[in-house]
Amino acid sequence: MWKQAWAAAGTLAVSAGVSADETAKPDPNDHPDSTWAARVQAGYSRTGGTTDTSAGNALLHVAHVMGDWKVLLGFDGVYGSTKGETTAQAWHARVQGDYNFTERFYWYLAYRYDDDRFSGFAYQQVASTGLGYQAIKTDATKLSIQAGVGQRALRPELLTLDEIGGIVSSTELARETDTVLDGAVNFEHAFNAATKFTASAAVEEGDLNTMTSYNLALQVKMTSQLALSAGYSVVRNSKPPPGAVPNATLTTVNLVYEFKNSKLPSE
Repeated sequence: MWKQAWAAAGTLAVSAGVSADETAKPDPNDHPDSTWAARVQAGYSRTGGTTDTSAGNALLHVAHVMGDWKVLLGFDGVYGSTKGETTAQAWHARVQGDYNFTERFYWYLAYRYDDDRFSGFAYQQVASTGLGYQAIKTDATKLSIQAGVGQRALRPELLTLDEIGGIVSSTELARETDTVLDGAVNFEHAFNAATKFTASAAVEEGDLNTMTSYNLALQVKMTSQLALSAGYSVVRNSKPPPGAVPNATLTTVNLVYEFKNSKLPSE
């Protein structure tokens, strides 16, 4: 099913790239004079028969400018089941405030909370601060890099899974804290008015665990406000407790609604 979905997204992207006018008129859904930008996406799939699986995911990103400050809010969640038994359940929240020293150079203060039932950690939360730089900032391409330090708190838990992948039992261990190096890279490129590619990578490295995440997405517009997005993400914990696997992957096909502001990306 996922191969067919990616193939469909690829076909849409090629079609959009061939037919779109590179000198197209400005996006009617662009609101560059607004102080807000937002992105909402959701996806769901279900298969019957022998496997009988279902999966759903949702995401909300909001950005707001207040003078020299830019505030970013993000929330996403995923749920999956196999034969009526929960086999994936996670949600993540993040807030970040950027203070712009110049048009490209900024200082950030961020907080992130992860609750992934199958990661081997009851939760991981990090408060961090550092510096960022918008290395590329054009209408078609944007690239930002940031790095800093933070304080992390996490609670490991021991998991026992059944043959399907559902949790039979879990035992929470003591809460632990450490200092982490925090870094992220975000890239966005619009091939034309209809097709956009985004990629991001983030790392939180410390003595207790190093968590890295990678996200790729291809978005093809259907209308000025609605788009189809195919995405792939990987999250890796270097030191998961016994019973948990280090890598978690997610492939999605989503319907996207975007209140766009070309001067304030909501990614």
